[in-house]
Amino acid sequence: MLLHGTWVRVLDDQWDVNDASVECRQLQCGEAERAYNPPKPERGTGPLGFLPAAGSRRVWLVNRAGRCAGRVEIYYKGTWGTVCDNSWDLSDATVVCRQLGCGVAMEAPGSAHYGKGSGKIWLDEVNCSGGEAALWDCPAEAWGQHDCMHKEDAGVVCSEFTALRLEKSDGCSGHLQVFYNGTWGSVCSNSMTPDTMSLVCKELGCGDEGSLEADLPYGRISGPTWLDHVECGKMNSSFWQCPSAPWKLQSCYDQREETRIICSGAAEVRLEAGGRRCAGRVEVKHQGQWGTVCDDRWDMKDAAVVCKQLDCGSALQALEYAHFGPGSGQIWLSNLECQGTETALSECSHRGWGRHYCSHAEDAGVVCSGFVQLVGGASPCSGRVEIRDGDLRRTVCDLHFGLKAAEVICRELQCGTVLSIPGAAHFGEGVGAIWEEELQCVGNESVLSSCPRMSLSNQTCTHANDAGVICTQFTGFKLVNGSTVCSGRVEIQLRLVDGGSRCDGRVEMLLHGTWVRVLDDQWDVNDASVVCRQLQCGEAERAYNLSKPERGTGPVGLRRVQCAGKETHLTLCNTSLPEAVPEGIAEDVGVVCSGSWRVRLVNGAGRCAGRVEIYYKGTWGTVCDDSWDLSDATVVCRQLGCGVAVEVTGSARYGEGSGKIWLDDVNCSGGEAALWDCPAEAWGQHDCMHKEDAGVVCSEFTALRLEKSDGCSGRLQVFYNGTWGSVCSNSMTADTMSLVCKQLGCGDEGFPETDLPYGRVSGPTWLDRVQCGKMNSSFWQCPSAPWKLQSCDYQQDETRIICSGPKLTLRH
Repeated sequence: MLLHGTWVRVLDDQWDVNDASVECRQLQCGEAERAYNPPKPERGTGPLGFLPAAGSRRVWLVNRAGRCAGRVEIYYKGTWGTVCDNSWDLSDATVVCRQLGCGVAMEAPGSAHYGKGSGKIWLDEVNCSGGEAALWDCPAEAWGQHDCMHKEDAGVVCSEFTALRLEKSDGCSGHLQVFYNGTWGSVCSNSMTPDTMSLVCKELGCGDEGSLEADLPYGRISGPTWLDHVECGKMNSSFWQCPSAPWKLQSCYDQREETRIICSGAAEVRLEAGGRRCAGRVEVKHQGQWGTVCDDRWDMKDAAVVCKQLDCGSALQALEYAHFGPGSGQIWLSNLECQGTETALSECSHRGWGRHYCSHAEDAGVVCSGFVQLVGGASPCSGRVEIRDGDLRRTVCDLHFGLKAAEVICRELQCGTVLSIPGAAHFGEGVGAIWEEELQCVGNESVLSSCPRMSLSNQTCTHANDAGVICTQFTGFKLVNGSTVCSGRVEIQLRLVDGGSRCDGRVEMLLHGTWVRVLDDQWDVNDASVVCRQLQCGEAERAYNLSKPERGTGPVGLRRVQCAGKETHLTLCNTSLPEAVPEGIAEDVGVVCSGSWRVRLVNGAGRCAGRVEIYYKGTWGTVCDDSWDLSDATVVCRQLGCGVAVEVTGSARYGEGSGKIWLDDVNCSGGEAALWDCPAEAWGQHDCMHKEDAGVVCSEFTALRLEKSDGCSGRLQVFYNGTWGSVCSNSMTADTMSLVCKQLGCGDEGFPETDLPYGRVSGPTWLDRVQCGKMNSSFWQCPSAPWKLQSCDYQQDETRIICSGPKLTLRH
């Protein structure tokens, strides 16, 4: 069975034909003819996925590229839970590695190094000697007894952990290396084929093609060369499945024998947590890891490219602020500027892989129209079949539509399995064109567009023959904390919409695949507390009914909710369905949770400098500059991931805000996690006006200028770490100078100054080898050498530019 991306074994010494019958039925392989236990020579050797004993305990490592490194999780009493890092050390990790058949422990990281888990924390204060057979044999606190949070989840790296990389800074070219036995080593190039290189590039999220680098160096290899004669075929889905010569410390000796690959093509994209294949949080695969996309500059053109790449039709919405929930791990892309014509998101201009100033609260999302949809039914999981054909929607004739195609549609729409395929325009007659091909699906395709098709020479159908599908619908409920997907506590799926974050706004619930409204004219903070708790958004600050202009317009799911306030989920409250309550109740309900609190800097040249604003109780407001100093500013910069504070400003230097002034007399020590953790007057209590609004300049704030008085000629300088410094001229091109001039509003062309002075540079020279291309829309997106205090030493190496062309007036 497939478990966390790995094929694992199933063991049972009482396996019989009843068990086998279920397996054959699930695989659509007919009737079971024989159930058997293989003899010892035929048994598998991989990890175990299922043991039949009730109450069995298991351990695994999650959230890493392989099964031998990651966050430690234990399966106990039907629930997966984590281990706290209190007293966690190599002896504890050694037991886990041995238990998993992963060698010995190399590292025992804590502090949720592999991301925060969720749900139970099963063990704390684990104190293994290192010789125990299983982690639960070690001394520890009682099961479930702890004083920890998931930010303290323990992890492990075992010696058998393997990983793959291309070692140049872009992660998509250079030496092919594998991580084994705690060390990176090369892969030799004997028997290397295009299939192997292509699979490497796909697995690293670097495109779908690879080619060997030329101009290889001479000389002996200095480190391990773990593998040789790797021979991947078209049927292999992972590099680790490919046959090779045995692992050796030295498989080849000359640098010319090392494999060096250049990948090309599109990085893989997927949509997560949206309830269907063509909606959700945008994630891209790079260097073998999935990561999210920041919503800075995220717009419909970017969303259109995602939908096109996934063959999901046109973009309907480009969503911000982690609309589909925050992701985890890497944030790979930021400041995307697609034209809308690209075929893949990785082709769009962006800041650079892994370069961003974002948190997962800013993950971007997309809703696409999809290749196929069901129209006219009670939910998106039933209705008339309509297929996108360019800009047209075509219906499908019931004479050329079968059960296999319907199975694929239900799977693609994430609507379960097919129940029936009513024809004769059961869901009403469509309009416009009719699909002119027969869909010859096998039934195991993941999307309808993958099905083989056959042209129909004599199309005799009319809209009276429009085909329909009814799937086993999403009910809006999910089962959680069960040992299988079909057991557990019933939980309603909720979300908050039309607010400033995922933790405030109008309450909606998922019912039959559709987000529906919740109405209640006696909605109070007890009800709101349950919603905030279920969404993991902190405490309820406000419960409210929306005014008429702000109310939703869709179907209604609940018409009355009565909670005591201590419930963990809305299903534990007394609730009423629409038909059970008089129609008079018509007020949508809203919630503001404490988890919606956010801070931002506005009116500066970037996200790391500007006027300080806090989002509290559903409203943005400012901070008064009374007692405002570097310690306070340091907390803001850290909270935003903008480095340290280099300057504090008052007297509304970045312009006067409007509305609320939330905080006054802030007195941080500098070590607080958030500005609202600092001592201050009560929220909204102050003796200030907006002319006293506080501001911040953080070390990660960057700016650009030409330093002569006209602003359009002279030394090219960047502001970084609180100081202006020069840009060196190595690799400087006409494209780079042109982009600088455009960005400063100084025309569309730039030329290097002549008659450069001699002598040593007196200040910082932050950057060198900046190489902007025609696809870059901002200087900050251009590749360069790493930031250094002294990137060149002499004045003749500094970049001096004269801009020309019509000037623009810029504003922030």
